[in-house]
Amino acid sequence: MGCFLLERQGAKVKVRVGGELSADTAPELRELLFAVMEDGVTDLTLDLSGTALLDATGVALLLAAANSYRGGDRCFALVALPPAIVALLETLRISQRLGARIG
Repeated sequence: MGCFLLERQGAKVKVRVGGELSADTAPELRELLFAVMEDGVTDLTLDLSGTALLDATGVALLLAAANSYRGGDRCFALVALPPAIVALLETLRISQRLGARIG
């Protein structure tokens, strides 16, 4: 299961993703991210330090979020990635595209 903790300071939001980011939990996070975007957030950071599992659905959600928040006056970053998730994103050759920062 996934657990999402949101911290907001004005137009900046940090979401801590705990547990799994998978087909079971991605729809809930997708709804949260859509609501945040609709609420005018322009700086989104996803903290994956507590994420134990990332599947294909989770990867697709990360790519969609990155695409939605890049450009113009919006910023997107992935921070505090566990080594296994870094290895997965590097294997898929998308770590730079996602703005992934090892934590």
